[in-house]
Amino acid sequence: MSNYAPSPSKKPIYQNLATKSLSEVSGTDIQTLTDPVKLAAINQDALIVNNIVNQAAMRDGNIMPNTGGIELQTQTNDSIAITFRPPKGEVWKVMGISVNNSPNVTGSNTYYTYLSDPTQLALGDLPSGARDVFYSSYSSNGNLLGTENLFEEVFQPFFITNNMFLRMYSNMDNVGTSAEVQFRLAYMRIR
Repeated sequence: MSNYAPSPSKKPIYQNLATKSLSEVSGTDIQTLTDPVKLAAINQDALIVNNIVNQAAMRDGNIMPNTGGIELQTQTNDSIAITFRPPKGEVWKVMGISVNNSPNVTGSNTYYTYLSDPTQLALGDLPSGARDVFYSSYSSNGNLLGTENLFEEVFQPFFITNNMFLRMYSNMDNVGTSAEVQFRLAYMRIR
């Protein structure tokens, strides 16, 4: 029975979050409090309470109202990749991605998208098909590229987490000295 010891309290989530409103509760808060709870009959009350709190905080798999946004990351040379990674405990539904070159490119530049897992590589490593899931590549001499340009097939919104996240990379060809490639990701939070 020691493997199925009850949580220290029947309702630790209430006690630990009592000073916060629902809008202040982060994914990390909930994950920290719910991860230690064992799936055992003796913990039934704690499991029910955890479920109630998740539903009240709109963490039920649907889009959470008033969450999401547009994340901006800037690449300045070809030795770095751009990482879009939700905080621990959050899940994002990626709705669109755009790229802006500044100054204007003078020729074709290639943009790559990968899904990555931090157990397979260091975050500073450039993504590669050997360690990451290759998602798309697109070459263009355009300066402002939308979602429909960056994906070979019709874009379908997809999910990313802290453990399987999005990395984008430009080979920085024809962007000029001191140039920037700005990647923007629009997301809605579902957990």
